[in-house]
Parts: sequence; C-alpha cells; structure tokens
Amino acid sequence: MKKITILFLCLITQSVFSQTLYLDNSFSTDYLKEQDKSFYEQNTNAYIYTDKNGAKMPYRLFLPDNYNPKKKYPIVLVFHGAGSRGNDNLKQLRPWVAGWMDVEVQKEHPSIILMPQCPNKQQWVNVPWKEGSYRFKDIPVSDPMKLAKEIFDKVVQEYSVDKKRVYVMGMSMGGYGTWNFTMRYPKIIAAAVPICGAGDPLMAKKIKRIPIWAFHGDKDPTVPLAGSTEMIESLTRFKKHKARFTIYKDVGHNSYELAWKNPSLVDWLFSQHKN
Repeated sequence: MKKITILFLCLITQSVFSQTLYLDNSFSTDYLKEQDKSFYEQNTNAYIYTDKNGAKMPYRLFLPDNYNPKKKYPIVLVFHGAGSRGNDNLKQLRPWVAGWMDVEVQKEHPSIILMPQCPNKQQWVNVPWKEGSYRFKDIPVSDPMKLAKEIFDKVVQEYSVDKKRVYVMGMSMGGYGTWNFTMRYPKIIAAAVPICGAGDPLMAKKIKRIPIWAFHGDKDPTVPLAGSTEMIESLTRFKKHKARFTIYKDVGHNSYELAWKNPSLVDWLFSQHKN
C-alpha cells in the first residue's frame, strides 16, 4: 500500500500512553476517496433481519469481488453514528462506514463489510453521550445491539468468514457501540477501532490483549475526549496491552472523517489475527 506522510506534531511519553499521537488535521490522501452514495448502494446487498419476536433491523452487506466460498475472508462490522439511524437501509452508507469497499483497499485486503442500521430514537448503547465513560454492569445490552449481534452471527454462519480476523469499527454513537461490542464479546474480536466513543475503563482487563486503535478530536463537543483517554489509560496499565490512540489537534466531533482515510489504519487492521 502506498505510504502517506502524516505530520506528527508530538509524541506523548510512553509512560503516559503507548503509541499515542497528536496529529495535524491538514494531511490529505489520494489513496481513499469518498464516493457518491450510489456507489456504496450499488456495491452492497440490502437485507432486513427479523428476530424470533418480530423485531426488524435493516443491514447492508458488502462482499468482495469474485467472492469465493472456498476462501476465508476477514469481516468488518461497522457501527454508524446517530445521524444514520432509520429504516431506509441507506443512511448508514457514509464514507466512514462503507468507504473500505474502495477498489484499492479491496485489491489488497478483500473483505466482508457488515453495516447494520440502528432504528430512529434508539442507540447501540443506552447512555448519554456527553457524559463519556459509563459502568458496563449498569447498562443492559440494548435491543439494537442484540439485533446487530444476531445479524453478525447469521452472516458468519452463512458466508465464508475467517473467524480469526473479526474486526469491529464505529464512530460517535457507533464508537460507543464498538467499545461495548468489544467488551461484551472479547473472545471473537481480533481488533477494534472505536472513533470518538467511550466505554467502561473498569473493563480494560477483559480486553487488554485485543489490538485497539482509538481516535478522537481534542475539541469534540459531543463526546468528551475523556471517553477515549480514560479507556486507553486503563488499557496501558497492563504490560502486554495492544492499545493505540490518535488525537486530532483542533478537531471537533468529525474525527471519523479523518480516521477512516488513514492508510496506516487499513494496513494495521487487516494485519491483526486472533490467536
């Protein structure tokens, strides 16, 4: 993959964070481009999942070109943000959700991408976003999270998925969803990318061996930066943790618009394997 030069403004001391970077938001890349929504729509299949109680959830599924059921493919489960909620099975097709179906990415990393859609007025995790960290034990699994997990299980069963390369990624409300899914199902996750989200720092021991690369803007007014820093701080207390953290300088809540374009992230994620 073409290497993109990124301006590193400062590298925080290893004793505070491991591999934590402050990044300028001015870098650009011609490796990943935003496409019209029609591109993402035409290259995915639309489905509606119905559970045993009749609850429904739309989802989009991307399969690599020349999908071969005799081969094993990594899968990326992507949790969208609050602005993509609904039942049209289209709003979640934002570049930072669907962008890795990009031709260049798929040429090097053919993969399955699963994109469920959370209903209006519901959340992947039922917590107030502005408060950041929460206590996992106090928050029951939400109905949308239950449905997303059932859809995930269905896709894994029906398609040729490499179970050693299960990745989860999400932004904002979906950043909460990513931390939560990882804490809830750590045994199946090979790597996680939570962007401008939050979790429960007390759960760090449970996920300490999972490679995690978190992203956040230092001026985020919607989800506090502490939502990510508290998780990373807790993870870095363990000697064999695999946590990374990128903070975008002078960036608000739109850090997800930058993170998904990072070619180093693409290579890093698809290199992770569950032992």
